[in-house]
Amino acid sequence: MADCLRRELLYSEKRPRDVLFRVIEMMVAEQAQTGQSRILSRLTREAATRARHQTLRGGGFEFHQWETAGKAVVKAMLSAGVLLDQQGHPIPPGITAQATPVAGLRENYRDVTEAFLLKVLIQRLGDVTTRDHRALAHALFRQFDRDVSIEDMEDRVVILLAQLADSVDLRDDTYVARVG
Repeated sequence: MADCLRRELLYSEKRPRDVLFRVIEMMVAEQAQTGQSRILSRLTREAATRARHQTLRGGGFEFHQWETAGKAVVKAMLSAGVLLDQQGHPIPPGITAQATPVAGLRENYRDVTEAFLLKVLIQRLGDVTTRDHRALAHALFRQFDRDVSIEDMEDRVVILLAQLADSVDLRDDTYVARVG
């Protein structure tokens, strides 16, 4: 499952993804206060740099692939439609996306982005079943912190799957993405 997301250039580990989410949220909030904006390509680069510095200063975890993770997280956010332009509309993926100023984030952007990742897995793999909740949890939320229970991660998976009710069906025990 993680390899499927890697092939789509969408894979990121949970801890770096969460740091990048927080950094991007802070940067967008700063922009709102100053009236300045960054185009998506600059936001991506600066978020990765800030995330690296933040974890180095804060004595957090060791991670070396911030640029790759930043690109994956932003691609997932863009594809999920959570990055907003100056009119408050989702920035559409495509040739102009990287040059578009990012002015805001959709409400619940984290949940929407991570639900999008689940939907990608369901669409690409085609054989994701209710028995795969643990595997999905490992692929999306694997933590290296023993204090995070696998049951909590599995619960997160089913909560996000429920958010996909308008675009994913459950047939017998298999999740099927609707076409169109």
